[in-house]
Amino acid sequence: MKLQVEWSRPIVLKRSRDSFGYILDLSKVTDHPGVYIFGRQWGSGFEALYVGKAANVQTRVKRHLNNLQLMQHLHDAKAGKRVLFAGRFVTKRGQQVEKCLLLTERALIRNFLSVGHDLVNKQGTRIRRHELESIGSHPKRFWPTLMYLERTRGG
Repeated sequence: MKLQVEWSRPIVLKRSRDSFGYILDLSKVTDHPGVYIFGRQWGSGFEALYVGKAANVQTRVKRHLNNLQLMQHLHDAKAGKRVLFAGRFVTKRGQQVEKCLLLTERALIRNFLSVGHDLVNKQGTRIRRHELESIGSHPKRFWPTLMYLERTRGG
């Protein structure tokens, strides 16, 4: 299945003066179904700190600005400016938006975990992960020496 997301330019988050959190121009955030990434950006580098999906990205991001655990995680991250990437999901004929958003969110989370980004999940707790390390005399081109595996609820 081919999924398509139309991404906005990064929206800079600014520290709030009267509370422990961040503010941003919500008019720049899509009010359509999509996915979003809170992260930090420095030079040409980027690290995702939170990935989410929503039927209305603008409304969901607004609620996140009051999420103390998420705001604390953004604050505690290494140096760099805090940014939000908002992506509007582009539906194709026959695609169910909710299922596609879930697949897109999972794919982004797995991608960022696989390269070592410091993600937190919905309740502000770290996503549990296992590392699979391959050692011995196997051909390196067949699989990576280190992979991150998402922990399932039962295991």
